[in-house]
Amino acid sequence: LHCHGDYDKVCFAPEYWGKDAYNILVWLVFIVMSLISPFVLGDAEMFIEADPMMSPVHIVPEWYFLFAYAILRAIPNKILGVIALLMSIVIFYFFAFVNNYTSSLVKLNKLLVFSFIVSSVVLSWLGQCLVEDPFTLLSVVFSLLYFGLASTLLFVFLFSKKLFE
Repeated sequence: LHCHGDYDKVCFAPEYWGKDAYNILVWLVFIVMSLISPFVLGDAEMFIEADPMMSPVHIVPEWYFLFAYAILRAIPNKILGVIALLMSIVIFYFFAFVNNYTSSLVKLNKLLVFSFIVSSVVLSWLGQCLVEDPFTLLSVVFSLLYFGLASTLLFVFLFSKKLFE
């Protein structure tokens, strides 16, 4: 490499010592603050006495399961609701087999995929809403739309393969 001098070398010791010292200082400040006043960073709902016979209304699943939770709440029958919840997740595995990129129905595919994504986002929003009158009805409507769009996407895939072979 012909590196004869020290003019192109960098000494890493002061930089890393400075960065490590800054990191340790920030963590020490956080630890001291949490030891001196531990409830400053806490949530006010931690101090509400728990009722073992009633679950709180504000508890929802994580954001990536909200659409499935909205579908589960939309169906009053428990067994059918669990089956619909499982099918809403299994649908994504069916999409792995769909290859609509070579289809001549590109605009229809784009419309259906965009509509499916919008219905999934709306279902996720409805999954975190309270169980009240407009939200339960909207959950039913968008659950039907979700499954209808998924089956239409799969049908268009099979139809375009048969039609344009």
